[in-house]
Amino acid sequence: MKREILGRLMGWAFLFLFGAIIWEGSSFSRMAQAEEVKKSFKIGLAVLKDNQDYYNARTAFINFFEKESGIIYEFKTLDANGDMEAYKKGLEEFVNAGKVDLIFVTGTRSAGPAAEIIKEIPIVFTAVAFPEKSGLVKDLEHPGGNITGTHCTVPAYPQVKAIMKVIPNVKTIGIVYTEGEPNAEFQTQDFKKAAEQLGLKVLTATVTKECKTNAEVAEATNKLVGKVDVLVAHQDTSISRYGKGMIDVAIANNIPTYVTLGQLLSEGAMFSLGIDFAALGTLSGEQALKILKQNIKPGDIPIETDNNYSLTINISAAKKIGVVIPVQVLKSASKLVK
Repeated sequence: MKREILGRLMGWAFLFLFGAIIWEGSSFSRMAQAEEVKKSFKIGLAVLKDNQDYYNARTAFINFFEKESGIIYEFKTLDANGDMEAYKKGLEEFVNAGKVDLIFVTGTRSAGPAAEIIKEIPIVFTAVAFPEKSGLVKDLEHPGGNITGTHCTVPAYPQVKAIMKVIPNVKTIGIVYTEGEPNAEFQTQDFKKAAEQLGLKVLTATVTKECKTNAEVAEATNKLVGKVDVLVAHQDTSISRYGKGMIDVAIANNIPTYVTLGQLLSEGAMFSLGIDFAALGTLSGEQALKILKQNIKPGDIPIETDNNYSLTINISAAKKIGVVIPVQVLKSASKLVK
């Protein structure tokens, strides 16, 4: 009798142990499957209005993921070509139909609507000049919410100093910018303060956010001709795309042009103190990876930037308008465009 009871107990113990092993095995299998799923992500690339610098940043962001091992990704692209309503609708589709795991945006005008519409999915931005002032984040060290990214601000004071260095006789600076664009407004305000500190005067001319042609920028620029010693273009969505209108007017009237957007140097701008947007895109890629692979909350990732400002001088542009740049300035430049 005792042997029979002992045999039954041993049988039950075996069945319990066998069942536990099966349960553990299936549990491990489920965990492995879940872990495998977490290695595959959909990333939305949201573009309101593109330009070369935004393109460079986005390409570097994509290249970062292509070089990263141990992660499967799929990029979904929204390009609204400047149409705000289409852009907002596309963002909603990212959330509802696209089921993306993260959204990457370029520029202040792209980041603003994304932050307003999307509250749960992580957002990583780049090429935003003033993320704190524009209301995207609480502060640079602790962004808060579901958003983080990289900013492209070159402080105004060193920019004005660079202008004075390249054009020693400058007295009045002319700025053409997009009225109503927070990014452009903040930069212009800071530029005015820095210029005032250094004893210079600033005049401005504006285009609207609906600007879609070089001619509109040229028309605004013409209002400053004969009144300024140098023309300035900031990191501004409209001017970055149609800045050639400003540059053409400047060349026609022998006015030097300073830009913070390196892409405009190829259009004939004379010099630039700027940021490497590809470096910003790579930094944003690193932030996105922390969110996706390490489950770090976006709001806990500090806003970053690339502090390696570079002075680039377009010698051909200077010669075309008869400007002689001091030899010491040429020697100190990071890059000379001939």
